[in-house]
Amino acid sequence: MFDHRIMNGQVYQDGNFIRSNVYINGEKIALISQEELEAKLTTDASGLYVAPGIIDAHVHISLQGGGGNLSCDDYRSGSITAAYGGITTFIDFLGEAATVAEMRDFVRQKTEIAQDALVDYAWHASAKDLKDSVDEMADQAVAQGTPSVKLYTTYKPAGIYSSPESVEAWIKRSARGDVRIIIHAEDDTLIDHDNKDARMLPRNRPPECEIEEVRKIAEWTRKHQGNSYIVHVNCGETIEMLKKEYSDILQKNLFLESAPQYFIFDESVYSFDDYYRYTITPPFRSLNQRDLLRQNWREISVFATDHCPFTLKAKQTAAGDLAVMPMGMGGMEYLFPLMHSLYGNEVIDQLTVNPAKLFGIYPQKGVLAPGSDADIVLYREIPTILDKLHSASDDSPYMGLKVNAKVVSTMSRGNWVVENGELQKNNKGKFVFGRL
Repeated sequence: MFDHRIMNGQVYQDGNFIRSNVYINGEKIALISQEELEAKLTTDASGLYVAPGIIDAHVHISLQGGGGNLSCDDYRSGSITAAYGGITTFIDFLGEAATVAEMRDFVRQKTEIAQDALVDYAWHASAKDLKDSVDEMADQAVAQGTPSVKLYTTYKPAGIYSSPESVEAWIKRSARGDVRIIIHAEDDTLIDHDNKDARMLPRNRPPECEIEEVRKIAEWTRKHQGNSYIVHVNCGETIEMLKKEYSDILQKNLFLESAPQYFIFDESVYSFDDYYRYTITPPFRSLNQRDLLRQNWREISVFATDHCPFTLKAKQTAAGDLAVMPMGMGGMEYLFPLMHSLYGNEVIDQLTVNPAKLFGIYPQKGVLAPGSDADIVLYREIPTILDKLHSASDDSPYMGLKVNAKVVSTMSRGNWVVENGELQKNNKGKFVFGRL
């Protein structure tokens, strides 16, 4: 007899939904079968889709932002808003380290604040211009189960910048296959750092910032046959350039991530009276760039949120001054319904198995299969309006948007975190060790 069975749902298997049943023992999926077998507990999923738990591969929990503001969500509130969006694993970032000792310290710090998580979590390591060698840093990242390392090609004043020489050295090291290099790609020399007017964000950081920096990264990736991953791609022209000039490495050595906000909004938001709600970097782009992005969605391996919400008051208080503006917006709760509304069930792999494989947590995560964690989302295809917010933030630019899917229940390792829309508190999130 099994511990739990989810019956009569449309179960996601190898890119298709089939009417089947999911049987669970403890924290693991034991069997997927159309046969009706006995279990201690039964969940009737008639009329529902049964998919792997969503993985948000890009979140910032308790991040120090502009004006001394801390991003709203900690590991508990972040878990709650994640679970209401069908997310069963999110990947946060360690602080930017210059030495192995610093990297270890950041792990200890995150371990302490992650104790209240209700869903599982992993970490990306982060680095800035180094004092220790790239080899030493990469080896440490791999040893601690964070085999992805984020670099920034901008933010010099914040002290987290990596020089071109450093970025290329990391990409060269990644060719061994045990580490993946994540890059916030903006050409720092093309940014107008002096203009602090938040309404001018698209001009301060024009599309060329991304396009030209990604071209450099693609060149280094091809040269060294590295493993590179560009986050928050926001310009359709970037993808067009890669398809034309670097098709030999796109989705082989070079992978792209984008976020729903770049598919929903455009730069016209900076003319709104409440423009401060949309202050993020990279900024929103023209309708043409957005439409090109939408057309090239299949070239993007992963959709994630860059979740980093602040209170409405914190945004308003900055009075449009980029020097003190807390940059970022939330999104974990809305990632799946927003992307499903654009591309339907075809988007599921970009939210599940793709990030699991790219960050070394597959097949524990990202798939419904015997032996995998029982991380499961039940959802219904139904027109609905985004009118609820379970984040610790009091605002989201997504509120009021119409979508076509609604998460009903979210299971993490065999326990419901959200069941029929109600929060359950009997689960404790765990760190997921990554290994490429």
